[in-house]
Amino acid sequence: MKIEIKNISKSFGELKANSEIKISINEGIHALLGENGAGKSTLVKIISGQITPDSGEIVIDNSKLILGSPKESIKGGVGLL
Repeated sequence: MKIEIKNISKSFGELKANSEIKISINEGIHALLGENGAGKSTLVKIISGQITPDSGEIVIDNSKLILGSPKESIKGGVGLL
């Protein structure tokens, strides 16, 4: 499985939680590291469909994910524990 995150941005009012995040994740075990308030949880919630980003897209194995839909994230093979 390959997840491509392309230009994901999310703001909450004036607070920019994520700004044009670009990352490609290949199959395996990975961790997101960063300081408090860096946007890690926001990014994971976007990938898992819990919240909708302001812009950008996510592609899983060459299929564009419908953002903001936990059901579509699960269909794409993404889950959150």
